[in-house]
Amino acid sequence: MAENNNVLEEDAARALTKLRLLCTKMVQDARDAGVTTEEIKAAYMVMKYNELDDSVSEDKSKCGESTRVVSAKQWHWHQWAGVGALVALLVAVILCYYGDYVKTQLITSKCLVRNNYIVMEATRPRTKCGRVCSGVGGVLELSANISREEFERWAYLSRPLVVRGGAAHWLALDKFSVGFLRSLYDSIEGSYEAVAEDCQFLPFRSEFLDLRTALAMHPARAAGRPGTKHWYFGWSNCSPGVSSVLRQLAPRPSFLPALSESSALDWIFMGCPGPGAAWHLDYVQRPSWQAQIRGTKTWYLRPVPECHSQCQPFNVTVYRGDIIFLDTNQWYHTTHIHEGGLSITLGSEYD
Repeated sequence: MAENNNVLEEDAARALTKLRLLCTKMVQDARDAGVTTEEIKAAYMVMKYNELDDSVSEDKSKCGESTRVVSAKQWHWHQWAGVGALVALLVAVILCYYGDYVKTQLITSKCLVRNNYIVMEATRPRTKCGRVCSGVGGVLELSANISREEFERWAYLSRPLVVRGGAAHWLALDKFSVGFLRSLYDSIEGSYEAVAEDCQFLPFRSEFLDLRTALAMHPARAAGRPGTKHWYFGWSNCSPGVSSVLRQLAPRPSFLPALSESSALDWIFMGCPGPGAAWHLDYVQRPSWQAQIRGTKTWYLRPVPECHSQCQPFNVTVYRGDIIFLDTNQWYHTTHIHEGGLSITLGSEYD
């Protein structure tokens, strides 16, 4: 076994050497296609800042889906001469700055890059720092009795907001639990399949591969009892039957602007005390809200790399019944669940 491992190590080292020899050429090809040195550095900083190891562990897609093409309208390097230059730049940055990691992956993984985060990060539109985060030193807190007219002043500025007690009257606060959600999905035919086929299940900090398995965990673990394994996962719901029940218990926030459109898609995130999702940006179409149904969660926010000189990181804690509004495309975020009980949140997008 040791001899076989040595052979693999030597093969990987030779392969890595060849790849590194291509690094300079690929960077030059990207430059010839119109990519500047500053843009190459920016791509590297995005990956470094988002911690490659964490993003790999928080895979939102199956192995091999990293080739998913991002819409051309989202590219902020308009001068690129095609997909070839994009691939060349990304591979070059990975090899130049993460050579040792690549070597490890050549030995231990079937996929060099196991998700599409890197492509998404490198091709996202650049943030307008002055509008999104300049001068923002914390979350703006609003009261639950805020009117639609007052809320509309803040609804589309990309500044993080918390409406304290905005969901305090929802029936979901007394209904939602792992057992309730399991019973709900069990009772509606095709609901699990709808999530698997048309929506997303995000295992995050768990070993679960699908929603059915996750909700069927042992009750002691579901309750987060001492000695049980930590877990945190989330999913989007595509079952109309489930959605109708969720909306009865957790209605659209009443203070959203009257003419705003809300996504029909609900997102649910849940976990026991400890770390939630790792640092990341989302890639959704619109800003979103997330109501804290159970438990207490702290959100840690920080600006994207191009805004470091103008903006600052901060955090906010949301309690049972609070609703946080956040443009997760613009703010890196991670979460931590406090001791004292499970965290369950439900949210959606709005426009």
